[in-house]
Amino acid sequence: MVKINVDFRLLDVSLELHALEEFLATMEKQIDHIAASEKLSLEAAIRNQNITPDDAEWQFEHQDYDHRVEFLLPRFFRGPFLVSLYAVYEASVTEIARLLQKGQGRAISIDDLRGADFLNRAMKYYRHILNFELCTDNSAWQQIQMLSEIRNAIAHTNGRIEILQESAKKRILDWEKKRIGIDTNWGYIVVDRAFVERTFSKVQSSLNDLVQRYKQWDTDYKTA
Repeated sequence: MVKINVDFRLLDVSLELHALEEFLATMEKQIDHIAASEKLSLEAAIRNQNITPDDAEWQFEHQDYDHRVEFLLPRFFRGPFLVSLYAVYEASVTEIARLLQKGQGRAISIDDLRGADFLNRAMKYYRHILNFELCTDNSAWQQIQMLSEIRNAIAHTNGRIEILQESAKKRILDWEKKRIGIDTNWGYIVVDRAFVERTFSKVQSSLNDLVQRYKQWDTDYKTA
């Protein structure tokens, strides 16, 4: 009989990332499917009404189509996905911090640090209390910071740019100018497919790296 060794340490993190990866692929296929269906409906409406670009009804039909496909679909599909992705990241970082705290016998927990920004607290806690790097890839860290900002806007203001705090509003508008997949349509934050896929990839690689480094630390600690 072949013996299969399964490492159950932080298995939930890997399983959740895998589930999100599958969901992301399914979500984008569904967006494409709905967009294609809306296109067929648009073409049918134009044929049935026998209208041309010179007609007001033609403009109305196209505006309605654009609103559904370019605004509603990405907003209500991709926004919640980013909220879930950030939740997995924050929970995973917190779990690993507590395991390291226990293993190192630290009195201070990650929850003891004060400050509104979880990412800043987590970075300080890992670096200065645990002596363990939270993220070793600067590009991944920058993407995670963007994820945090977008997530907060979606969760706290429903993505409405005008009621964000000025500092957050400025950061998001600056990102929009860089054409990295973040837009503000009809006063709301909307992200494109490439941005979501890139963000997921960076979160996945960062967490996988963190998990592997923790496992190595844990193995070394137990065999020391």
